[in-house]
Amino acid sequence: MSVKKRLLHFAAATARVLHLWPAINRTGIFYRARRRKYPDTIVHLDVVVTECCSLKCRDCSNFMQYYRHPENLDTGEIIDSLRVLFRAVRVHELKLLGGEPFVNRKALINILDFLKNEAGDSYDEIRIITNGTVVPNAELVRVMKDTPRLTVLISNYGELSQKINEITSICENEKIACFLNPEDEYWWDYGKPVRYNSTDRQTQSKFAGCYARRLCTSLYRGKLYVCPRQAHGIHLGMFPEVKEECLPLDGSKLSSTELRDAVYALTDRKDFISACRYCIDGKLVKIPKAIQVSEPLDYE
Repeated sequence: MSVKKRLLHFAAATARVLHLWPAINRTGIFYRARRRKYPDTIVHLDVVVTECCSLKCRDCSNFMQYYRHPENLDTGEIIDSLRVLFRAVRVHELKLLGGEPFVNRKALINILDFLKNEAGDSYDEIRIITNGTVVPNAELVRVMKDTPRLTVLISNYGELSQKINEITSICENEKIACFLNPEDEYWWDYGKPVRYNSTDRQTQSKFAGCYARRLCTSLYRGKLYVCPRQAHGIHLGMFPEVKEECLPLDGSKLSSTELRDAVYALTDRKDFISACRYCIDGKLVKIPKAIQVSEPLDYE
């Protein structure tokens, strides 16, 4: 990671620890600066390729611990959604994740082939986010090697991430960029998926200062969401689905300009979403990372 990016990560982490993001967001400085630097661009996009995970982390903020029947997602739907999205906007950092993305190797192969052959001008960087437990097969390694601007980013969960050395060795031998995630020293507790008795003002403050709200716009099952917790919570039946709070990417008849405006209306929205009422009140606290449970958790 470059010195500039490390400084930006440090600045963002400091703002998060000191709970400065609500104040920063209210000024609008962050979004104006981001729009100047990345015109017609989504800065960060999470593309979910599977709900299946090789771990069962009790405090996963993406709710993988609640899936009793996880599925590998439909590759054609993912590619079709990206094709629609790229008609309107570019993506600076496109993250392929799950679950554990290396579980769905075939989907990664097809998606990377699409990005490389049809959408090379539509993104700046690709990151595959893995927990270091599953090794990519030879075919996937070949496609990864041939995909420009791709990085494997490994979350290091100690003894749980048993394949880190093997994955990093493969990447080194094949000259695939590979790094350990520098932000995995601890996790933040977003709370159990229950409705909290927050006032509108408190909920708005949560939304304004949310880490996921800034960095985790999510493409999941053909729709664009403000955050992954919202996306998975709706699919699991935890949260209500509000039509105005997500954007279907179903090849609608919107023009490129209309679609771009709809994307920005979602990603740059100033008002909180319904799912924010199901995040913990008050200041977030640090918790140990990757504590395992033996069975999927109940949320009812």
